[in-house]
Amino acid sequence: MSKLSNSLRMIELLHARGKMKISELAKELEVKERMIRIYRDEIEMAGIFIESEKGRNGGYYISSTSLFPIRNMSQKEMRALTFSIKQLLSRGNIVYSQDAQVALDKLNALRKLETDRDRYIYFVQRSKPNYEFSNENKKYLQLQEALLTNCKVKIQYTKRSGEKSERIIDPYGFVHYNEFFYCIAMCNDRNDIRIFKLSRIKNIQILYDTYIIPESFDIRKEFPKFGIMNEPLEVELLIYPPFSVSVPESIWGENQTIEYHSDKSIHFRATMSGKESIKKWILGMGASAKVVAPKFLQEEIIEESRKLLELYGSF
Repeated sequence: MSKLSNSLRMIELLHARGKMKISELAKELEVKERMIRIYRDEIEMAGIFIESEKGRNGGYYISSTSLFPIRNMSQKEMRALTFSIKQLLSRGNIVYSQDAQVALDKLNALRKLETDRDRYIYFVQRSKPNYEFSNENKKYLQLQEALLTNCKVKIQYTKRSGEKSERIIDPYGFVHYNEFFYCIAMCNDRNDIRIFKLSRIKNIQILYDTYIIPESFDIRKEFPKFGIMNEPLEVELLIYPPFSVSVPESIWGENQTIEYHSDKSIHFRATMSGKESIKKWILGMGASAKVVAPKFLQEEIIEESRKLLELYGSF
């Protein structure tokens, strides 16, 4: 398997099994132990931090505040699970029949969701929210379960003004933008599609009442209507090692193109949104990234660099 495939598989193993020794990971991935350390470095360059603990019971583990989307199950894996559950139901096992039927319903819903995934989940940028502060990890999973089973949700929501209200919503999808997660949902109280910032949602309660998402719904078309997304920018960068290796492994914007150079640098072009997030991403690459366009973004990066020089020059 490729380095990327093994890195993704390593993340899955650590999420599923918790703490694992380097030797255990090496055996699972069928590689030498030194490769596990290389995978860890590659994963951390992508912003997913793997902790380690020494001792007999030590090993690598992923922090509970790290949210990473596990790769989708293959159709073969889903068919195998569906077949196994149907076999259990056909045998009339009273103890597990109800739970098995719920699991089968969720699998069927998941299959449908995977088919239309782009309609419901939209990562405008691939940056990581502060889940430890906002507890968005748990909220996202609760709302995703409601979406998978088409169950209405009762929430308490706090507006930017501080006003609090109780709402019943039908989750239609999720957007990750400018370091925050948003839920696009039909608000039953307002009878209109609204956007809810997960960090302002409290006390999520999944209800028994169900709903239907309109066939015409497309989250990529709906989200910009709320006026949160900033004007898109045509970004052009020259990126040098080590980031010239990792950047092409992700989609950072619409219409992304990568041109490879003989000196191992890349010419990156993409349509991106959210100027402040773009600036933080570029500054995070330090001297390995140079802004070619737009000109005003180049000037703002230069100004930030001057401020840094002044800050460190005072010591």
